[in-house]
Amino acid sequence: MHAELPEDDHLPSPLSAAQVTAFWNDFSGQDGARLVVTAHGNIEHFEAAQAVVRQAPPLAGYAVQAFRSRAAGSNFAMRLQDFELSCDDVLVAHYDAGGIIGLALSFAQAVPPQLQEQARQMAFILLDHALGEWDLAVRVGPVEFVDAQADAVPLSQFPAVFDAFQREVLGRTYDFPQEEQDRWISLEVRSRDADEDDAPDLLTFHDSAHALATRADLSYLLTLRFPVDSQESLDCARAAQDALDAQLLAQQRGVQAFTRMEGMQSRVAAFYVDDPDVAAALARQLAAEHAPGLDAALALEYDPSWREYLGMHSAIHRQDRHAAEDAA
Repeated sequence: MHAELPEDDHLPSPLSAAQVTAFWNDFSGQDGARLVVTAHGNIEHFEAAQAVVRQAPPLAGYAVQAFRSRAAGSNFAMRLQDFELSCDDVLVAHYDAGGIIGLALSFAQAVPPQLQEQARQMAFILLDHALGEWDLAVRVGPVEFVDAQADAVPLSQFPAVFDAFQREVLGRTYDFPQEEQDRWISLEVRSRDADEDDAPDLLTFHDSAHALATRADLSYLLTLRFPVDSQESLDCARAAQDALDAQLLAQQRGVQAFTRMEGMQSRVAAFYVDDPDVAAALARQLAAEHAPGLDAALALEYDPSWREYLGMHSAIHRQDRHAAEDAA
């Protein structure tokens, strides 16, 4: 069974508690049924879909999941107006597009010019079913149609290639980093509009968090910022942020992405978390305990693609890639 979100481009994000309750009141249990809440690939509605699932009450006979899974089987097909296209007819090449995967699509056989647009739309539908709703919307970046490339594989074989690339090239194990293998990078950074005489920001970047990037249950970016004007206030800010890091990590409900000293005036720590309400309440509690005299600023952003983190990761490692290319 599939449950669709209301067709409303102006849905609140996330849905209100009353809307979620009304949604679930429409269902009664059926033994062995699986309820899939889909946003039809529209990432603007992903937050609402996840909120509905996160707040789902216990439903006897139902397993509840967010987003459509990959279609069963490999070489399925679709027909539209006497034109049929199968997964074997669609060829896929891929590349690293800055921590997400770019795709280059082509066709195994020539498609008549008058059917090109229709064939491309059908190829997108097949791709959506082959990869599943989350992978296509969140983990795939640019998609373009090109002439067939030598390294392209049929779409029927591509999900396994996609998973291997995520794991072996991008390093996405989706496991929390172990302490003995944890890697952090410290560097000085400046904003684009900073004056040359301004003190640089001090960025401490959690490089090992890259293994978790785009994990479906860590889709919210939480930032906790404190003003600092003395060593004492800096110590208090750090204590509150470190305490939040420790508690989220112990429960595997969040991971710290980076900290940043901003112009020696404030310290911000950023985390990717599972439940925004729980994480925000914990952050406020720890701020009150460890930094009671400081005015904590808390912000939450829905960032399932980890844009903030992956943008930093790409910039930090750009020099590494250039060095590798020069060596080759």
